[in-house]
Amino acid sequence: MNYLKPFEMKEFTVAHDQCAMRVNTDGCLLGAVAGEEFESDQIQHVLDIGTGSGVIAMQLAQRFEKAYVDAVEIHGPSAKQATENFSKSPYAGRMVCYHEPIQEFEHNLLYDLIVSNPPYFETGPTKLDTGIAAARHALTLDFKSLVMNAVRLLKNNGQFWVILPCDQSDRFLDEAMDEGLSLKTIIHVHSKAEREANRCIYGLCKCEVDEPIRKKITLYQEDHHYTEEAREVLSPFYASL
Repeated sequence: MNYLKPFEMKEFTVAHDQCAMRVNTDGCLLGAVAGEEFESDQIQHVLDIGTGSGVIAMQLAQRFEKAYVDAVEIHGPSAKQATENFSKSPYAGRMVCYHEPIQEFEHNLLYDLIVSNPPYFETGPTKLDTGIAAARHALTLDFKSLVMNAVRLLKNNGQFWVILPCDQSDRFLDEAMDEGLSLKTIIHVHSKAEREANRCIYGLCKCEVDEPIRKKITLYQEDHHYTEEAREVLSPFYASL
């Protein structure tokens, strides 16, 4: 068995060898930008749905210094590893991982900020490992269920942020609009300048929005190094930047 080294961040370390989904750029981008218009002391309660290794949750704990961060994860080994990562982080006193489906998650509070890097492959072959399959495919959490539970747990003035493949976005947004959410921010993520965006980051709210804020991030230059804009977004976190 190959040993998968922990992912080193500037303020914390992410072990992810037991997780259904490893640390990846999608998740780290979401953790870096979700709720970007809030000041660091404005957020009290954060929820990460499908936390995996917990990397997004820890990024948000780093950014929002007074926030209590809850995470929900259905895959047992991932939930266990996220809990261990939280306990070794500088934010241990503000973080809890719950091993249960979001559909059964009950808390006596509502959240200022909810994030998810959700499963999105609804068809196609599944991997033998059911944890990986559930993480990659919408086997246990389809878009409708994700949106309904985010709305259930979100404050009236809160925001819900996700990252998705762009070709899955229309289905997700249809569900979000059906549940009364409005699109507040759209960030198109391009791997290179000449390529079409392949990931979309959405910030949604319960408020009415005339016109969403539109942005884009290009990740790589021609020499495969990060662009300046990608470095600016990720450098507060990546130890290598």
